[in-house]
Amino acid sequence: MNEKIDLYLRIKTHIKRLIQAGAFLEGEALPSVRKIALDMGVNPNTVMKSYQALELEGLIEIIPKKGAFVKSFQSKKKAELSELDPIIFSLQEDFKDQDIINYIQSLLEGDSK
Repeated sequence: MNEKIDLYLRIKTHIKRLIQAGAFLEGEALPSVRKIALDMGVNPNTVMKSYQALELEGLIEIIPKKGAFVKSFQSKKKAELSELDPIIFSLQEDFKDQDIINYIQSLLEGDSK
């Protein structure tokens, strides 16, 4: 019994990571439940349970008789990033754009200046 739970979670986690990595784009269809089940040698219900869990998390949308499709994951990430806009606009009042870019780049590269 525990193995079935672990399998469903492993499938869910794998697909979630693929979506987050950009392997599937917004609006793109995921492989069918039947295809994944055949490829992995598992029961289609196990795959469907994984897809349903991803739908509950808001990562995919299941459309009956059509399939499972990636929701706007990347758009959500862009929306989070756009929360920086007011800060950047404020910084532009006192700093040159290149100075801001250099500072952010140094942070991303791990340089502490």
